[in-house]
Amino acid sequence: MKKTIPIILITLFSCVLAGCSTRRQVSQEVTSSNEVTQVEEESGYAYKLSELHEINQNDLVSSDTSQFYDMECNPINPSELSLKLYENYFIDDQQISLNEVILSPIHITPSFRVKKGEVITISGTDYTTNLENDNVQMQSLLQKIIGFNTKLQISLDLERVQYVPVSDRIITYYFYPICYKVETFSNKMGAPSDTFYTLKGGHQVNGLFCDGIYEVRTEEDIQ
Repeated sequence: MKKTIPIILITLFSCVLAGCSTRRQVSQEVTSSNEVTQVEEESGYAYKLSELHEINQNDLVSSDTSQFYDMECNPINPSELSLKLYENYFIDDQQISLNEVILSPIHITPSFRVKKGEVITISGTDYTTNLENDNVQMQSLLQKIIGFNTKLQISLDLERVQYVPVSDRIITYYFYPICYKVETFSNKMGAPSDTFYTLKGGHQVNGLFCDGIYEVRTEEDIQ
């Protein structure tokens, strides 16, 4: 029988925070194109929606080194997800087009070592990670169409994500937000007059969170 190894995030997050030069409401330096700024809050960290960028859905492919899960912690292949496209609305002589898109990943756990064949689960964090909607264009209008959230929490309730490594390795967890890409048109034939992203909610059994995809990524195989 496979042995289950619970990873306690409250310990892991204390490791992550050690050595991080963050100040309250002051951004941490961005170190790569796939990492975004963290802003310290009293109960955790917040990321700004405007700091993320859209990525190609077909670039996310499940493999031995990258495994993906939906909001219900079920294994998925992101390239096969059915995202909503071209939901059009005509309000106040203006066309508004909504598309669901996947944005660049957010690092939600530190890296840690696991052993071959052990079932890894994540639980036990007192920290919260939020995604803030700092794109406030057309807030009142979007509220009528899809609702408008100024902030949504990224769920770290990952106990049902059961990951079994096929070798000794170092892994980490990422979250890819699924948001709405909003395009506005002043006429039917022209290019968009404005384009921005807004938060989309996703449901788990314990509430409403930021919609998205989880990834367990292998950073290094240990021989």
